[in-house]
Amino acid sequence: MNRCDIRRGPPLGCVRFLVFTALVACSRTGSAPSGTLLALDRDVPLPGGATRFDYQEIDSAGGQLVVAHMDDNSVLVLALSDGSVKKLLPNIPTPRGVAVGDGKIFVTSSPSQLVIIDASTLAEITRVTTGSSPDGDAFDPDDKIVGVSDQGDGAISLIAGSGMGTRTQVPLGVETGNVIYDASRKQFWITAVQSNPPDQLVEVDPRAATVTARIPLPGCGGAHGLRLHPDGQSAFIACEGNDKLARVDLGGTHAISIADSGAGPDVLSIDAGKGWLYLAAESGDVTIWDITHPGVALVGHDQPGANAHTVAADPATHRVFFPLPQGTGSTPVLRIMHPGGG
Repeated sequence: MNRCDIRRGPPLGCVRFLVFTALVACSRTGSAPSGTLLALDRDVPLPGGATRFDYQEIDSAGGQLVVAHMDDNSVLVLALSDGSVKKLLPNIPTPRGVAVGDGKIFVTSSPSQLVIIDASTLAEITRVTTGSSPDGDAFDPDDKIVGVSDQGDGAISLIAGSGMGTRTQVPLGVETGNVIYDASRKQFWITAVQSNPPDQLVEVDPRAATVTARIPLPGCGGAHGLRLHPDGQSAFIACEGNDKLARVDLGGTHAISIADSGAGPDVLSIDAGKGWLYLAAESGDVTIWDITHPGVALVGHDQPGANAHTVAADPATHRVFFPLPQGTGSTPVLRIMHPGGG
């Protein structure tokens, strides 16, 4: 994500992010959800300060939701059933990306670490070195490799042995965003901002540690957030630099479709059962898309709350999770919603 980390200088889009934050803080702090597509299930109080959250990941096997409380330097493990707190893991500096696999939880932590947590006991196992300012991460269950977006280096780190083995870094561009594992191709995909446009979606072979494809993304500025379509034939990219959603064909044509998103698009999540893609933005706007057809078909917009830039959808229950620095009060909440607002 676009993280204005003063310790390494402002990344691309930092000024835009600060403007969004200021506008939202002035206009929507403490607001209740005000959309038409999602209904409020409940607000669950969360510990910690009223500060920025980041990535989250559903651990279906463990029945839990793992949330990076970025500016609180902590990670929350919540019960998927009701959002209640199972474990608070403190003293994790600037946690961002979250991935789950091999009975472990992998959390990126700045300035240059990957924190590995036991998914059952919820105890920290170890911390290993990554590149600078690590952002998103993903787990390759076929090769037991963790892929980490070294945002500050414009690279991907490939860490063997389920995150505890040899690390190999592959340069990709000026800045990297989110990374996902493609089980059908047995490859990683990662968004990469280039010094000259257009930005790219890059395919990386985790075993050979080599780039196997670069797909240009014309019309997508600041390529960052990333999700694969459930059928594996296309990918969705949040273009934070020009407020767009891009859908790109991963086959031979690499055809691309572009549509407007909310201001400052960031995290994407897919409810495969319902056929919806959620794109959460820094502005608090969430755009919902029907992905059962080709191209990009907008269902509509919703406003779960201020700073609702991170989203996770549970395809088993169709509930949607938004950790917010402030709910209707001045303290953080997990806002749980479901389709059917009106």
